[in-house]
Amino acid sequence: MYVRAPRRRTARDRERGQALAEFALTAPILFLLLFGVIQVGLLMASQNGLVNGVRDSTRRAATYRVNEQSLNGFIFIAVCDAVEAELAKRLAKEIPGFINDPARLDTTIIYDWNQDPTTTEYSLIANVTVEYTAPLFIPFVGLLLNPSQPDAFPLKASEQMRIENPALTPASTTPLPC
Repeated sequence: MYVRAPRRRTARDRERGQALAEFALTAPILFLLLFGVIQVGLLMASQNGLVNGVRDSTRRAATYRVNEQSLNGFIFIAVCDAVEAELAKRLAKEIPGFINDPARLDTTIIYDWNQDPTTTEYSLIANVTVEYTAPLFIPFVGLLLNPSQPDAFPLKASEQMRIENPALTPASTTPLPC
């Protein structure tokens, strides 16, 4: 039976161990940068989806023909409900990982009066503002982006569009919230 003598360690073996130690020191930073880029990309996609959803919902709000009689009662409530339903549908479609939770979503829909500068007639402007708290999926990156609330990041979008109606003469020019 043949017994081999133990092999002597060479300089190459020590270099291999050194590379492993260097990788162990740099890997956390590398992974933090990689996951940070992914998280920021998700936040940018969420902001883009939020802007698109608010814009489409405001466009929908601007399509309703409104007159002085329809600004009171059930018609106005139905218009507001339709705009809110459109907004919820658009946000669920546009935002990746959307969470339809009242604690994360703050929606404001207001119809505001706008006076024509050359006459005493008014038109309406639909204003839709949404504040959404997007979830952060990578906890340590969340600590860097938003230390006060590491599992969420606040996003906001607002849009306004003029409603193309015949000129109106309102009894009051106070804004009409939904």
